[in-house]
Formats: sequence, structure tokens, C-alpha cells
Amino acid sequence: MFREIGHFLRANISSLLASGLEWVLVAALVVLRLHYLAAAAAGALTGAMTDFSLKRHWAFDRDEKDAIHRESLRYLGTSAASLLWNLAAAYALVDGLGIRPIPGVIAASFAVGVLWNYPLHRYYVFPEPVRVADLPGRDD
Repeated sequence: MFREIGHFLRANISSLLASGLEWVLVAALVVLRLHYLAAAAAGALTGAMTDFSLKRHWAFDRDEKDAIHRESLRYLGTSAASLLWNLAAAYALVDGLGIRPIPGVIAASFAVGVLWNYPLHRYYVFPEPVRVADLPGRDD
């Protein structure tokens, strides 16, 4: 249980750091008059690269060299879907509800992070390795 709490805390710290970097970039690009959806996409890419590195090497202790290919492909797939969720939510908040672009993009990012990213990162992208001793019927 304590191990899982540690994963949860480190994963959320990783997400917070990556999101902070993402939001600073989004805000800067919007201030520089880049369209908010393009800024959101650039921020999401930067945040995803940061988040993958932090989660793989720190939050979930994934040092297996052969697993990086599988994990990076899974992360890429979940991040692509996450980007679509982020853009759709940002569009709904900004163009649909009239929220200002920077808070709208940040709110969308937060909601997608909690509802989509963490569950998929924890259980699909960086699952706990299965040990032979943990398999059913094994009493070793």
C-alpha cells in the first residue's frame, strides 16, 4: 500500500512539473498571439516528453531497458488521445462557454490529466512488472 501511495505521489508531482512547463509555454505562446489551439498542442508535446521521462525513471521506477520501446509506444498512443481530449475540451471551454483561452486550456489540461492520463499511465503505460512468484498456482 505504501509503495502504491509513493507511485501516486511521484506520478502527480511529475504531472505537476510537466503541466507547469506546459502551461507556461501555452501562456507565452498565446501572449505572442499564436492561436490557443496551436499553443495547446505545442504545450502538450513539451509536457508529454517531460512527463514520460519523469514517470519512467522516477515515479514508476521503470529501469528495464527492453521495456522502453513498449512503454514509449503506449505513452505515444495515450498522449495522442490525450491531445485530442485536451483540444476538444479547450475548444468547448473557450469557444463554447466563452472562458478566456489561458484558463480554458489549463482547465482542460487538468481535467484530462486526472480523468484520462493518470489511470492509463499507471495501469497501461507503466504497469507493475509481473513476477513469476505472483502468478496464480505458484507457491514458490
